[in-house]
Amino acid sequence: MPDKTHRTTGQGPVAIFLKYFKWAFAVTVLGLILGFGLGWQQTGSLDGALTIFFICAVLAVLEISLSFDNAIVNANTLKNMTPVWQRRFLTWGILIAVFGMRIVFPLLIVVVAAGIGPGEALVLAATNPEAYAAIMSEAHLSIAAFGGTFLLMVGLGFFFDHEKDVHWVNWLERRMANYATVRGIEVALVLSVVLIFTSLHGGPDGNSFLISAVWGLLAFLLVEVLGGLLDRRAALTEGAKGGLGAFLYLEVLDASFSFDGVIGAFALSQNLFVIAIGL
Repeated sequence: MPDKTHRTTGQGPVAIFLKYFKWAFAVTVLGLILGFGLGWQQTGSLDGALTIFFICAVLAVLEISLSFDNAIVNANTLKNMTPVWQRRFLTWGILIAVFGMRIVFPLLIVVVAAGIGPGEALVLAATNPEAYAAIMSEAHLSIAAFGGTFLLMVGLGFFFDHEKDVHWVNWLERRMANYATVRGIEVALVLSVVLIFTSLHGGPDGNSFLISAVWGLLAFLLVEVLGGLLDRRAALTEGAKGGLGAFLYLEVLDASFSFDGVIGAFALSQNLFVIAIGL
């Protein structure tokens, strides 16, 4: 049977694929070349250059595999946004996510955890990657608590939805949807989980986990409130749906999904620049 896409557009599947992903492939190739060059500059040997090249490639695969769920959730929100805000998120939003989470965020962790300036953190990453990675590892619990709480609220918001008619686990999701109108049920469940994990940690770790988790919950609620206010105002003034509020929501959501990839990358390399290239 002739390819319908080819018949209607005059282009084959490969041509259409390259049309949309040519820049992604170009940036990937450029990143791998930069990784090879960085390895050569740091080690002065072919083996060292190939090692950094391989790490960058593995980090790229790691990032792609961890981003599938992120892409699906983003698409679910993007479909309700206006074309203008869809384009803004796929341009400005992606740039913010890439440079903010892969470069700025790891620096900010060290700035806050070590109590040093951004410039000092950058110098530390370039001259003493072992100490830099150690600070990142020490901050892992707080990061996981913040991001995990935010994502748990996102997940529960999906399941506690009385308007949802597509179910993966039918017997469970139908029961959850029945309780969707109960006010504050997601918050109550999240706080219960947070308190359980806080008691399991205990001591200073428990306090750090609790504080970070509460901040994660507060961040979700503030984004929800701010997004609702902004979208309501936009709808009243210009009939827009899913505008700035949805944009901000997606930015925080994307950041939360990126925590695991950024922190996990330090298991493969302690060099901030290698991680930034690979991710």
